Amino acid sequence: MSNPSLGGLGRDFYLIQLAAFLNAVGTRCGQFAIAWWVLGKTADPVAFAGFVAVATLADVLARAVFGWLGDQYDRHRLLVGCYAISATMTLVLAGLGTLDLYLPWLIAGCLAISGVAIGIRDPIQMSLTPMLVATHRVSDAVRLRSIVGSSSALMGPLAAGILLGPLGVLGTLWLNSVAVLVALALIVLVRAPAAGPKPGARQLSYLATWYTRTREGFTALYRVKPEWNLSLLAFIVNFSLYPLFAVLFPVLINGYFPQDLWLIAVTEGAFAVGLLAGSLFLVRRANERWGRPGVVFGGFLLVGLAMVGCGLFSQFFHARPGWFAGVTVPLLFIAGIGLVMVTVNTSTVRMLATPDNYRNRIGSATSFVSGMVIPFGALVGGAFAETLGVGYAMATLGLLIVLAALPCMFSGVLVRVLGMGDEQIKNIYKDFYPDAFPD
Repeated sequence: MSNPSLGGLGRDFYLIQLAAFLNAVGTRCGQFAIAWWVLGKTADPVAFAGFVAVATLADVLARAVFGWLGDQYDRHRLLVGCYAISATMTLVLAGLGTLDLYLPWLIAGCLAISGVAIGIRDPIQMSLTPMLVATHRVSDAVRLRSIVGSSSALMGPLAAGILLGPLGVLGTLWLNSVAVLVALALIVLVRAPAAGPKPGARQLSYLATWYTRTREGFTALYRVKPEWNLSLLAFIVNFSLYPLFAVLFPVLINGYFPQDLWLIAVTEGAFAVGLLAGSLFLVRRANERWGRPGVVFGGFLLVGLAMVGCGLFSQFFHARPGWFAGVTVPLLFIAGIGLVMVTVNTSTVRMLATPDNYRNRIGSATSFVSGMVIPFGALVGGAFAETLGVGYAMATLGLLIVLAALPCMFSGVLVRVLGMGDEQIKNIYKDFYPDAFPD
């Protein structure tokens, strides 16, 4: 909060961010605790991977299936409900651990329900931002959200590593429950503008409303060409970036440096620090100097080129772990900065340019389109690593991001929208694409 531009965003916005931070760090600790518990019971990494897949799939699908809720009903009440569900699931998991009841179906069910709650909650937290923050401060609010996300990504694994030793699996699970309960209490204290059901909410059955609202969200996303182009770019970035940390770096480090597992933490940490540094001050300064379009496209290129560099250099600097870290850490730091250059600006544009009654559906549809590819990216990354070698697989995926970004740089409407000021861009999609928003 020392950065003046991050002050004065409003009590309720800060409460939501603090709740999100506590929930993210607590949940990450809980995931590590569950990993230790499952592996201790089964000694089977595939079993734990199955639990992770269930939670991830539930999260991604929930964004498509339930994204309309935030545009139809009171967002604050939905947010409280999602946090309450998450708190309940953490308490159930902690109770199972205390009773030493290893019931795979129940654990998977709890993780799936938590994933659904996250998939509903995250777009709502984003959609609430323009209601809680003045228009000219939305960009700063998005930067603070990014700082919270980056900080929790750094603190989660660190806290889990510190807590699992002295507290063990049970203590860490219960501490996770406490963190999520505190987050729930903070969300209850939020005073968000009240909003009742939108017109037509009671005229259709739930199934008809779900189908209509969900279809409208995806149709609007497709018709709003800037958002559609950005969602496809995010699709390519997730497809390429996810296997970098989930598959390629673990395989590379296991192959060349099996005794130097600290390299996994260092490489992931460098990327997270890049995200944090970009969120704190670099994105704001870059926007002031080069403008939003240049920063967004530059961010895509930085991510892609950094991956290409990691892939090519890893072919030559794998003799010693220090050399490997010396080359990859700066490149991953740059990649983290590049990614946040994209996400802060595109999220700001999406929140301001989208009409309020479509904001949650557009955000959820974008998250679904860009996130559904993650499991396939991991599979393709593994296949590339086997056929091309890990280094060339990284370079190929990075080049894919660069090639995908180049055509969008010449999209006149995308450059025009990105180049608008925060006041100019408010609800501009309604003016540019009236057919995308029929109600």
